[in-house]
Amino acid sequence: MNRRCLLVVVFLFVACAQSPAAPTFPPAVAGVWKLGRVQNFDATSAPEVIRKIGARGWWSAAYDGAGSATVEMYALPGPAAGLEMVQQWRPVADTVVWYTPRYFVVVRWRSAEPAAVKALIQELEKQFAEGK
Repeated sequence: MNRRCLLVVVFLFVACAQSPAAPTFPPAVAGVWKLGRVQNFDATSAPEVIRKIGARGWWSAAYDGAGSATVEMYALPGPAAGLEMVQQWRPVADTVVWYTPRYFVVVRWRSAEPAAVKALIQELEKQFAEGK
């Protein structure tokens, strides 16, 4: 019986310690934006405010089209962490943030038309909504 309990504990520890699965960034968004490079980063390289809540890893994707945009997605330790991040985030020009139960998302853009940025954000919100 003790071996079974030990195996269960080891299994749970390994499952929790694994890096989160990378999100699948869409190759094209809103008929205007094309995916460029996607990078994977360790949680220790996340901004301090995000490290403090216990981010488990993060990704950055570059989009070009109607200007340029960068999408950063941070894997959250739990759903409440996203709300905490939105409350702590300091507003920055040409930047939008939101969260899902699994991710905190930051979209930054440069030299982009407002309608194209709105379409990008709406499509990404649909793409990364919980359940997808």
